[in-house]
Amino acid sequence: MFLVSSCITAPDTGKVLGDEYYNLGNAWFDLKKYDQAARAYQIALTWNPLLKIATLNLARSKAELGDPAAALQLLEPLQTSDPDNLIVAQYRAWLTAKHLGLAAAADLYVDLVLKLPGDAGTQLNAGLCLKAADRPDEALKALEAWKGLDGKSWVGLSALAELLQQTGSFRTAEAWYDAAQALPVGDTGRFAPLSSWAKALEDAELYGDAVKAWEETLAVPEAPDQPRGEAHFQRGKLLLLKIEDYEPGLEALLSAWKADFKDTEAWDALRNDPALKYAVKLEADLKLAGVEP
Repeated sequence: MFLVSSCITAPDTGKVLGDEYYNLGNAWFDLKKYDQAARAYQIALTWNPLLKIATLNLARSKAELGDPAAALQLLEPLQTSDPDNLIVAQYRAWLTAKHLGLAAAADLYVDLVLKLPGDAGTQLNAGLCLKAADRPDEALKALEAWKGLDGKSWVGLSALAELLQQTGSFRTAEAWYDAAQALPVGDTGRFAPLSSWAKALEDAELYGDAVKAWEETLAVPEAPDQPRGEAHFQRGKLLLLKIEDYEPGLEALLSAWKADFKDTEAWDALRNDPALKYAVKLEADLKLAGVEP
């Protein structure tokens, strides 16, 4: 043992031990023992500070341990020192979007798109992050590139449709929403983009289409934090004020109340709207049903 050790120079020793602790960290990581993995990666870096993959995996361990801030603190200088390392760049962008919000990752994905223009996932993530950052022109460009790469996902198609609708291209937007509807159901994330679409159609005075969009919104499987009461109310308001279909309008309002929609200002605005032809009857029917906003 002494003879073998004496033949290894100090730099070689650091490299060998760094690799050994790095491999140990990987073993712990695979077992989901992230505390032990992080310690092993830290020791590996003590022996070999240039072992960049150990820094990356240390960041991954920190993220798994619920400390994304520490992970991102490790990743920023790592990417700065090796800007062409796409694995680091992709992981940093993804982690930023997940823990700091989509808007915070927008510029990171813009840089990635320049390096990976033919990657559909990168274009999609860039589009979603840019949209969240209120940069609609750039978002639309990225999402159209994603679609051109045969991108297919509910979230991508609905985001593309929403951006097109904002430019006034309602029929094109509707085509993308229809394409999204053809994808497998079960995604409760459809509620928000469909709500946005329904409101856009209402703003465009396409009231029949807006009612249909609210119905599609309410057909989405229920999940926490969905403003379903508001969706019922908006549908009922349109039916009463614009479509003049009283019974389904009343039913929608009762559903809104049952779903705990108690926005007094919205209820008062509806009851006092001069376009409401059934004001007295509506007041009586609501009171009979125990609805007194």
